[in-house]
Amino acid sequence: MDEFSFIKWIKSNQKKDKNIAIGIGDDCASIRINGDKMLLVTTDMLVEGTHFDLKKNTPGEIGKKSIACSISDIAAMGCSAKYAVVSICFPHETKIKFAKELYRGINEMANAFNIKIIGGDIVSGKKILVVNVTMYGKNEGLKTITRSGAKVDDVIMITGELGGSILGRHITFKPRLKEGLLLNKKFNINSMIDISDGLVADLGHILEKSGVGAVLYEDEVPISADAETLARKTGSSALHHALHDGEDYELLFTLPCNESKKLLSYRSFPVRLSKIGYINESEGIKMQNSDGKLKKIKSLGYKHFK
Repeated sequence: MDEFSFIKWIKSNQKKDKNIAIGIGDDCASIRINGDKMLLVTTDMLVEGTHFDLKKNTPGEIGKKSIACSISDIAAMGCSAKYAVVSICFPHETKIKFAKELYRGINEMANAFNIKIIGGDIVSGKKILVVNVTMYGKNEGLKTITRSGAKVDDVIMITGELGGSILGRHITFKPRLKEGLLLNKKFNINSMIDISDGLVADLGHILEKSGVGAVLYEDEVPISADAETLARKTGSSALHHALHDGEDYELLFTLPCNESKKLLSYRSFPVRLSKIGYINESEGIKMQNSDGKLKKIKSLGYKHFK
């Protein structure tokens, strides 16, 4: 089964509703509640063995990640996260100490972003731990930034550094909620997404929704120290890991050239920013090396069904 083909099939079977401003296929859904006021909704399910490892990660770390993923979705829309409901399926043999530590992790991350947990569900199952978070946000009078707004000649930019998140950052990352809001308030951002499947894969989602292509600058992709470390273990290049590793949870966005210049000169932006390419009319993604030569690159990002 192909995950994204199945999502398209689900979308094709939904009835239209005039109050749905953004439906299936973006980081969040957006529902009109009063004029230009929007309620944002997103949900993320984390499953033992896929998103975390009980032998390597503490219950508190798992709790933090479970809600951080949903906060990151709201960040990708350039909006505010407000409320969450949390549902957990604990294995039958779970101890109360474990359950409380996991929930403390959820609370700690929620409190760090002033998010209120307002409900949820607790059940038990035979084997694995599953945590599902549904997050609600508001646009606070701002536009909601989608994946579908990229325009030809837009500059492609990114927060932070990429690759090698499996060495620990996939659990300990901090959602870029503050950064997403700042981008939306002060700059004209045309499209945005958070990187969960990998830079190339998630840029591909923007290109598909926007009907455009892209060129990435090989020498400008911000490579993390973790990507360098992982490359020495895997034999793949650090650039390969920066392009294709998932769960970086950085913001990938496009904006007009004049806006990118304004942003790069904005000295108080809280994290590193990189200009990594541009949007064009072609199909797919090409990489431009230091000699100016172009080569097409394919998405090797994470897929749930292989």
